[in-house]
Amino acid sequence: MESKLEEATSFFKSEKAYDKLFKQFRKKYESLGRIGGTVPVRLFDDDELETIASFFGISKERLQKKGGIQIAHFAEQLKETKFSEVHLKELLDHYFAEVLISKKQRKKEQQQKFQTRLNLLIGKYPSLHNWLSYIKACPPEVRWMVRLAEADFFRFENMVNKLAKAIERLPESPERLPMFSQRITGDPHDFDINADLGKMFLHVLTYYKQNQAITVPQTTEEINELLKSFLIYRDDLLNFVTCANLLAETANDSLHAVWKAAVETNTVQNIPLRELLSIKRIYPATGNHVWVVENSGVCSSLLDVQPNIPIICTHGQFKLAAFMVLDLLTIDNCTIYYGSDFDPEGLGMAERLLKRYPIHVQLWQMDTAAYKKSNPVKPIPTERLKQLERIEHPSLNQLVQTMKQVKKAGYQEALVKEMLKDIRLKLK
Repeated sequence: MESKLEEATSFFKSEKAYDKLFKQFRKKYESLGRIGGTVPVRLFDDDELETIASFFGISKERLQKKGGIQIAHFAEQLKETKFSEVHLKELLDHYFAEVLISKKQRKKEQQQKFQTRLNLLIGKYPSLHNWLSYIKACPPEVRWMVRLAEADFFRFENMVNKLAKAIERLPESPERLPMFSQRITGDPHDFDINADLGKMFLHVLTYYKQNQAITVPQTTEEINELLKSFLIYRDDLLNFVTCANLLAETANDSLHAVWKAAVETNTVQNIPLRELLSIKRIYPATGNHVWVVENSGVCSSLLDVQPNIPIICTHGQFKLAAFMVLDLLTIDNCTIYYGSDFDPEGLGMAERLLKRYPIHVQLWQMDTAAYKKSNPVKPIPTERLKQLERIEHPSLNQLVQTMKQVKKAGYQEALVKEMLKDIRLKLK
């Protein structure tokens, strides 16, 4: 029998037509998990069809007329040859020097192998026991990690090893992400958030913070907040917020000298995250109101006329530094007046503040009347207009509907005089 199998394999390997045909048989078997299916004749040239037709004892024209080569018929025809003792499946296994299995079976075996290996990791890394058990259950958001492990388990285990060290040696005082990465792995870029290991690190942190079905943060703002909760900071110099006429106190309740001097001299400060880490309290130099804008030109124009305004400029989207200042202001029970441009991004920022500080934030020159006063002229592209569909806060509903009808953006620069009137009323 063994000699017949060898002989059959040698025979079919001697013709290019059979090599091409057997490769199609293999695909069909891997797809179906059995001998069956049909191979289209259009995949073969005339010479190849002549060879295959001769195997069936028919003409090339008749084979072409059939349109396909039924694999089951090939198996039956094989029994009519001198290789009658050889079954097609064992011939294919010998031909390709491996036991052919279906894709479904292969996937099942891979999953079983992965589960076995993962069990070993669960025992090896107790600090990640719960998280690895969660990965083992394979909920939808971890499937990318499972695929990564199945593709290269050695690399996956190496990353798990680094994650275990990271969880076991989380900082006890504020530490920059590159410095943390250097301390844990020797490479300051290992935990970069765009790398596989960085994404896994965010997943681990999110899991241990929520300990349930999780949603890993996607936005820069959310990622920074997550890392901050573990005393890790991505950037503490370029991450800054502009402030004027605000006072700050440190941990020992002493007034911060630099903030005090800035108020006394009407100096505007760009406060980096680095300098906010030691601040425990922030409040207005006068009154209990703070104005917040996203546009530096508007902020500066307001200060030109009213240099004593307690004001913050975020320079577009909120950075962690801005949230740290706003968090402390709300702890001090300050009222925050927020105004932005009339575009989908501006309304989105307003909604985030309203949701984060529902008691303390009030919209400032951000209603339908103010929108019309801004004389909106710049068309908003359709893809950006769709962002308005995600704005759900009741305070913004009417404005959203109006903007969807007008389809144009308005800007704060046109409202500076109106904004100054509001400020003077509050400062009286």
